[in-house]
Amino acid sequence: MKQRSTKGFWKRLSILLLLSLLVLGNIADESTLVQAAEQKSEKILSEQEAIEYAKKWVTIPEGYEYGYGNYYEPYEDYIPYAGWSLIWNKSDQSSIMYVIHPVSGNLLRYQYHGEHSEAPGPATANRKQIALEGVMKFLTKVIPLEERAKLTLLEEGDFESNNSETYYFKFQRVENGIPFKDNGITVTMRGDGKVLRFNRLWYEGELPDASQIISEKEARELLEQKTEPTMYYKSFSSGDHEEKYMLVYDYLPTDPQMVDAISGVMIDGKGAVAKPKQPIKILKEMPSASAPKAGSQKDGGFTREQAEASAIHLLQTTLRDQLADIYMLDPQPYDGGLRGKETNWRDYKVHFGWLKNGLLIKNARFEVSVNPYSGNSNIGDDELPSPVILDNNMQRVDLAFAKKTEQAAKKSLELYYLLPDKDFNEVEEPKPRLVYRLSGDKGFVDAHTGKWISFLKREESK
Repeated sequence: MKQRSTKGFWKRLSILLLLSLLVLGNIADESTLVQAAEQKSEKILSEQEAIEYAKKWVTIPEGYEYGYGNYYEPYEDYIPYAGWSLIWNKSDQSSIMYVIHPVSGNLLRYQYHGEHSEAPGPATANRKQIALEGVMKFLTKVIPLEERAKLTLLEEGDFESNNSETYYFKFQRVENGIPFKDNGITVTMRGDGKVLRFNRLWYEGELPDASQIISEKEARELLEQKTEPTMYYKSFSSGDHEEKYMLVYDYLPTDPQMVDAISGVMIDGKGAVAKPKQPIKILKEMPSASAPKAGSQKDGGFTREQAEASAIHLLQTTLRDQLADIYMLDPQPYDGGLRGKETNWRDYKVHFGWLKNGLLIKNARFEVSVNPYSGNSNIGDDELPSPVILDNNMQRVDLAFAKKTEQAAKKSLELYYLLPDKDFNEVEEPKPRLVYRLSGDKGFVDAHTGKWISFLKREESK
């Protein structure tokens, strides 16, 4: 798939159309929209009611037959609300998928899978305009006016795939003049005006009070003092399709990198309150683990703690010469399995990672599977090879030097709403935060030289 950047003329045209059609347009019949008052109801739509809403938003083409519907709970499909997923199929294996809000009936997602019936055509400004006008008409039909008024065109691009061009448009939600990251609408439209994909991600709860934020001066001081990138080995794909590694200072998801704009508390990359960094659990420094001989559950099943002990025992006994280069992830990634002392209905997955000179190699991980009833553990055949990193340069800049380099490249201050990632070990669902972040040139610090490595300049050099 090839993406081509759009020109300034088209960007200005897009903004003009956005203002005239998206906010003020009344192309579709507004009576088909679900009103805000109805969204407050707790009544869950039946499958048949959801089907009627789907037909209202996008007409089902001839030849398609209803396949099945599936209701999922909030975060079951990685979005912060429940939904009805509905599928229609055609004999040529084409399909249409809708996701309908279970209370309001609003369209949350739409996806068309099928053959490209249009004749291939060049990506001209005229066809882009047709695509954008089609997007505006579609949004006027499926998005309530009060939501459309909060959208701004953030990104657009055109793609060529299977001898047919399609156009991608991303609209970001803006509240109180403040952007809401990863909240909004995305639409993929074909050159003849046919909608291929639509996705609505829109947090429906209360937002933080923007009138209570700390000053920009205080926010900048906190960020300059308390952000803390990690020194680790970062991988890059080289022209010969081999992984290359560089020792860098950059942010891991758990590193403090934002500040809560109301409380002044440091926030990590997942949107959670940043916790103090803990030492890496290097296997060589961990106590010897014994393989549990029997599960401690009432049904004889093994607990999560027993599964982890079994996995550690396996590595300590089979990889004795490599224990200094292996660490155990803490906390363990959520993999859909149960946590705590409940018996898992499938294999436990215990996650480990590789080190170089005691430093983390990002994304160089493997997992040990543990049977929840026998306690037997094993490693996949292609899991074990450790990355080959030829780096004997012991010259390294310290954290203070790296932060100074980074802050010279990121002189702006950005304020936005952020919905934290769901912590599947917590019962409560996350609520949005209002955060400040240093922004500017995107990149990282070379940990050997202390120089700033710009992503943009790196791409241009290729």
